[in-house]
Amino acid sequence: MYREKIADLLIWKDKKNRKPLIVNGARQVGKSWLVKHFGETHFPGKVTVINLERNKDLHSIFKKDYDVNRIIFELELALNTSIIIGESLLFIDETQTCPEALGCLRYFYEDMPSLHIIAAGSLLDFEFRNQPFPVGRVETMNLFPMTFYEFLLARGKDKLAQLLKNPYTDLKTEVNNYFEEDFNLYLIVGGMPECISYFTENNDLKGVKEIQDSLLYTYEQDFKKYQPTVNPDCLSDVLENATKYIGNQIIYTKLSQRFSSPTVKKGVEVLRTARLITSVQNVSLKGLPLTASGKQFKLFFLDVGLLLRKANLDYQHLYLKRELHSAFKGMLAEQFVAQQLIAQTNQQVSYWARTEPGTSSEIDFVVLDESEITPIEVKSGKSGSLKSLHYLLETHPDIKKAVVFSHAREGKEGKIHFAPIFWAGEI
Repeated sequence: MYREKIADLLIWKDKKNRKPLIVNGARQVGKSWLVKHFGETHFPGKVTVINLERNKDLHSIFKKDYDVNRIIFELELALNTSIIIGESLLFIDETQTCPEALGCLRYFYEDMPSLHIIAAGSLLDFEFRNQPFPVGRVETMNLFPMTFYEFLLARGKDKLAQLLKNPYTDLKTEVNNYFEEDFNLYLIVGGMPECISYFTENNDLKGVKEIQDSLLYTYEQDFKKYQPTVNPDCLSDVLENATKYIGNQIIYTKLSQRFSSPTVKKGVEVLRTARLITSVQNVSLKGLPLTASGKQFKLFFLDVGLLLRKANLDYQHLYLKRELHSAFKGMLAEQFVAQQLIAQTNQQVSYWARTEPGTSSEIDFVVLDESEITPIEVKSGKSGSLKSLHYLLETHPDIKKAVVFSHAREGKEGKIHFAPIFWAGEI
């Protein structure tokens, strides 16, 4: 499978002022595979992989002190390998099990800057709550589920995938028909690498559902780790009820009736930190940087396939009719767009809604495109009103461009660009 983050890793590899790299992301989004594949391809025969979850006897090497020369020497002895500064890649995986390994990264930057070193792990955001983050001494990379573009490549649809790298305005409308089957499959399979790998090999959606169930079970078993910060039952309520309100403004009382709003708020924060959900804030568009205009927010799932499975939605007949995108009140279409935008913009996604009493204008998403504010609407059906978008453009004349992902039309109308939903990750 191909991941676009390989290009970012290559840029990191050749930087003159390279710093140790932390690859972060939710469980099972492919962090370990990505770094190992990168190492095997670009550091052939010179990759040292340390899994600190499996090799707990190596923890003591990082716990003695932060003498990086001693650390490298003892790792070479323990692993019977050679780590050549400037030529080798040292990959420390599952670093959440040994916080001292995270702490040593700043000293590798200060005392051994020529070493290529990458650390990865799950729930790292929780670890950094308990120890200082080495600001200015490390780089970070966030990895998300596979995008629609990467899904097409995994399916062997290279030519179709490459069309997404071209302006949609250069293509004939009929081309969109070729995307429909894979788009509907992506809504079901989602972007989790294990699900995509299994499906491409077996073409079996039942097996995909079993993998998704296993992933969801694993995530929920992690809830026990967050005690006493939040009751695991509260986290279960939030995750369960969030599926009902994807794309809608949320109030905490809707996410659990068993726990108080302050407790539910903590639950949302914990699931955000674990990267199982993303909170998209309502922002003011009066200027940059974009700032929250109140307490309103919307929630989106880590992955559209997991969302569909967690919500236990009956999609079979809708898939056969090719109407998944407009199903479930457009929830899947909006989740799809959110997921592609988050991967593209590294989570810098917001939305806009009027906060004055008695008003209801709302724009699905707002992103910054080269410091230009770009509002985005998602119209999952064949038609839909754009009253809110027209109001926004009238009251904010400095906005130069808006995008509507629509199955109804393409082209341009004033500042509004109508685009196929398949291009959500490439705008």
